[in-house]
Amino acid sequence: MKNIILDLSGACSEEGLDRLLPDAEKLDLTSIEGTNCYCDEAAAAAIRSAIAEFPAAALHWDDTGDYHYLSRFWLEKASSDNGGEPFALVLFDHHPDMQEPAFGRVLSCGGWARDAFGSVPGLSQVLLVGINPDLEIEILDLVFDGVLAVTTDDLRHTGDVLSQDVLEMFSLLEPGIPVYISVDKDVLTKDFARTDWDQGCMTLAQLEAAVLRAAAGHRLLGADICGGLTRAKGATDADLSLNLSTDSALAKLFGNLIID
Repeated sequence: MKNIILDLSGACSEEGLDRLLPDAEKLDLTSIEGTNCYCDEAAAAAIRSAIAEFPAAALHWDDTGDYHYLSRFWLEKASSDNGGEPFALVLFDHHPDMQEPAFGRVLSCGGWARDAFGSVPGLSQVLLVGINPDLEIEILDLVFDGVLAVTTDDLRHTGDVLSQDVLEMFSLLEPGIPVYISVDKDVLTKDFARTDWDQGCMTLAQLEAAVLRAAAGHRLLGADICGGLTRAKGATDADLSLNLSTDSALAKLFGNLIID
C-alpha cells in the first residue's frame, strides 16, 4: 500500500515519519501560503494541483490537526474513484470538525467535515468516533440525516476494548457501503499522542480495534492520518518519539488492510 506524506508545517520530518516510511511519496507543500488552520481559495487550488496525480487509494499522512481539512481533497478523489456512488466517512477525532464556516465557504480544520458532507458527491454517511460530547451541538441539525456519533462518554472505562454500544453504532453503517477512514491522533489519550489540541480518551488498542471494525465488511477507499506537535509549538524529543511510535503502529495496522 502506498504511503503519501504531505508536509505543510515540518511536523512529519520532525517526528521522523520520512525515516519510518522511506518508500513513501513525500510532497513538500510548505511554500504554499494560506494553509494554517484555514485554507483559502488560492491554497486549495495549489493543493489540488499538487496532489492531482496521487490516488485516494493510499494512506495519506496529512501533517498536524491544523491541516485536517486535507481530508476534504482526498474525499473528492474517493468520490470520483467510487463513481459518485454512496460511501461513508469514518472520522476518528476528538472534535466533530463540523463547525459552520466563519468566513463564507473558506475551508477550515474545524469545519471541513461539514463542508464535505454537504458537497462531496456520494458521501451519504459520517460516523464520528471519540468526539467531545460538549461539541455535539455542532452536529445536532445533521445527526438525523446521515451523521452518527460515538463520544468519549461511550468509550471511557472500557479499557482497551469497545463496548457493545459502540460496536452497534458501527453496525449502523449501510451494509456493504464503501468507507473512507480519517484519523486525527488527538482522539487518543496523551499516553499515545501529543498534540496542541485538547485530546480524547481512546487507547491505541481501542483505536486499532475500531479501525478494523470500520473496515470489516466494507471496501476501503482510502485513509488518512493527521495530528501531532511541532517544535515550534513546544514539542519535546519525548513528544516526537511518542508520536512516531504511534505512527509506526498505525502504519502497520493500515498496511495490513486492503485499500481499493
